[in-house]
Amino acid sequence: MGGSPPTSPRGSNFFLNDNVTKVTMDASRTGGTPAASPTRSGFSLSDEFVKVTIGSGTGPSWSDLPIDILLSVLQRLELPQAIAFASVCKTWRTAATIAGIPHICTPWVISWANHLEKKEAQGKCRILAVTCNSHHLDVKNKYDISFPQSCFVACCGASHGWLVLVNGLSNLVLYNPFTMKMIPLPPITDFAGVEAIYGSGGNLEYYRMKKFGKLYDANCLGISFYAKAVLSCSPSKRRDYAVMVIHRDGSWLSFVKAGESKWQVASTGAGRVGDRYLDCAYHDGSFYAVTYYGLVEKWHIDEPSGPRREEMVSSKPPGSILTRHMVSTPWGDLLQVCGIFALDYPDGIRFKICKVGTDGCKVSEDILVDHALFLGLNHSACLPTQRLPGIQPNNIYFSRTWMPHAFDLLLLLRNWGGVRKYDLKRRKFECAFFNIKELNHFEYPPCDVWIAQNMY
Repeated sequence: MGGSPPTSPRGSNFFLNDNVTKVTMDASRTGGTPAASPTRSGFSLSDEFVKVTIGSGTGPSWSDLPIDILLSVLQRLELPQAIAFASVCKTWRTAATIAGIPHICTPWVISWANHLEKKEAQGKCRILAVTCNSHHLDVKNKYDISFPQSCFVACCGASHGWLVLVNGLSNLVLYNPFTMKMIPLPPITDFAGVEAIYGSGGNLEYYRMKKFGKLYDANCLGISFYAKAVLSCSPSKRRDYAVMVIHRDGSWLSFVKAGESKWQVASTGAGRVGDRYLDCAYHDGSFYAVTYYGLVEKWHIDEPSGPRREEMVSSKPPGSILTRHMVSTPWGDLLQVCGIFALDYPDGIRFKICKVGTDGCKVSEDILVDHALFLGLNHSACLPTQRLPGIQPNNIYFSRTWMPHAFDLLLLLRNWGGVRKYDLKRRKFECAFFNIKELNHFEYPPCDVWIAQNMY
């Protein structure tokens, strides 16, 4: 298709240009700044959708298709196509809202490394409209997804197709990139010891951490305050969802239920001195959390007297542990996956998989059968690979998390950071993508997250 691209419709733009695709959110709907359209020739999927949907005549159009047909089409689309689909017209957006994330969706990685570098170059935290790069394991194209201004300062989680974002006031919001729906969570000042400081004009300018008396710019504190957050289920499908967050240097564990206006603190200490929470997950009706020292806790958050903690695995000295993740499997097991510093392995790293509740015994590497694990800031996922092109079975796909507890060990590793995969058979820890920018993990916070749908 030659010449300049046709005028883009309102909504998300999906441009396929050489190896770059753009998906941008409409500013009039989200309050953000519209992204500039590409100036060179290319193919706009949204424009083609609109020409067919709206047409030039007054007769029936594709916007009149029955909702069940639209839902059937949506279930066959991947992430960028689903976003473009939702931008076409009100009817199609309604269908996308009902369908949510496509059920058969190959995991994608969203990276905001370029955004972090841009902020670093400016020398201070500034509220910017953020464009993240999205990558697919089976597609060479790179997709750009733009978020509304003040919506995205950092990301600390992804569950069931929803992102858990830190906004321009260091508060958490749930954001669905498919429907553009946003759900604000209780503010950061709801946590004890965080005080808001207002300027002469009445605008929020700083937060003071009362314990140390240190001031933080209002849009900067949240970058390091939150470590990871997970959801119990999709807010698109159920109204009784809950969110659990690890925060305050990994020493606190808090949660909030749908419709509540305050955070409820479950724990202000991860056990032993020097211990910290590394991961949390939702499994079989309860939240679980694991610490650096291997303590596994089960949290009953619906008790009349408040959240109740049940110890599943006791803590012990961590040794050469780098990471710990909790993974709920389709066959009903809860796994703990440990990344361990191991000089006798090719890349200095090995992974061990244990079943929670079986005294921490290592299980066979064949336990994954034809499944793959996706670990990182996302709600850890164990997915069947038969219907996911580009995903290899018995592999662990890994993106970096907050790891101050393992600083000394990381100094000894060359192959760390970015998005990687570990082959359980070959024991190789290598790059999953070669076109994702890797930032120095000693200077920058985590900047990649998997969007992986739990299909069970």
